Amino acid sequence: MKRVLAILVILALAGGYWFMQNRERFFPKPIATEVAPQRWQVSTGTASQNVTHGQVNATNASLDADQNATAGANATKINYPSDEIVRHDFVQDVSSYLIVRYLPGGTKKNPAPEGRFDLNVKSLNIRYGVDFPGLNVDQTDTLGARKIVFSHVLQGPVLDFMHAAYTPLFLDSLERGLQSSTHTLPSGEEASITEEQRKEMLGLLAAKLRMIGRIVGTLAKTESIRPLVAKYLEDIESVSQAHLAFWNLQGENATVTASNDASARIKTTIQTREISRQRLLQAIVSSADPQGMDASELIYLAQWIYRRGLEDPKSMVSVAKAGELLIKTSAAVEERSRQPKPELDQLLNPELSENSTQKVGD
Repeated sequence: MKRVLAILVILALAGGYWFMQNRERFFPKPIATEVAPQRWQVSTGTASQNVTHGQVNATNASLDADQNATAGANATKINYPSDEIVRHDFVQDVSSYLIVRYLPGGTKKNPAPEGRFDLNVKSLNIRYGVDFPGLNVDQTDTLGARKIVFSHVLQGPVLDFMHAAYTPLFLDSLERGLQSSTHTLPSGEEASITEEQRKEMLGLLAAKLRMIGRIVGTLAKTESIRPLVAKYLEDIESVSQAHLAFWNLQGENATVTASNDASARIKTTIQTREISRQRLLQAIVSSADPQGMDASELIYLAQWIYRRGLEDPKSMVSVAKAGELLIKTSAAVEERSRQPKPELDQLLNPELSENSTQKVGD
């Protein structure tokens, strides 16, 4: 009996060893498959590294866009290339913000028959240069964050990459946002965006982007405007110093003559500032031939571009390029406005629709 048990144990051990050696014949290993295409990154290393990566990314983004365009009607998602500083969230936030700034005609906030944009460049700069939504920077360090963003973005290859990679994302995000947005009628009733309003909004946006792009590109290339901006900023500071001197005198029980002189200085500096402002504005109008933008926006843009030049004189080439790419983006938006509204299942990035329904103009 003991001999039989010993034989059974030996057979069991031998059988177990044979099974372990041949287990893949019965339970083959699963074949590894790629579950998601590569997500392109723009490096934040040295300048030379950034240029190399940006060139590769721009090419890859163009190829990716071509592949996506031929993916077929049954496609459910585009894996848009991404940038490590300017994330997809930024594009989504910009599109949502633009939709909210659109006021359709015949609504509670815009009773006029035609729609309009309640949008200006200063509000955009404050939003994205102070709060940094969708930008991968330290939001508690405003100056440091702005420096990181500008040094990263204002490179030719990076701009090319972002234009190629993010224009389709921007257009699809706009479409999804418009289809989920509502506005308030004079009666208080909520209404969805109509097809006519959708085309109007995209057309107005295209015109705005085209105008801003043209002005940015022109001002960045026109060196004669920069000393006019510098003079205007100096005169603004003179007005501030004149006011400060006047109020300091009030606390010192100054004589009437001294107070009158300080008051006269305020008036003189204000007049000088306004002369500088008019000269600057005239130069901008002569160079860029702006239409549809008020004087305050033009002056603000000129100051913004001037500051970029102070931080890095070489960046003016990239600023001009940004203006040119903005014009190309406007052409893409205008082309989309001529196309019929896509069905929701044709918008190839469902992750962009996670936000709740927006109210236009509220």
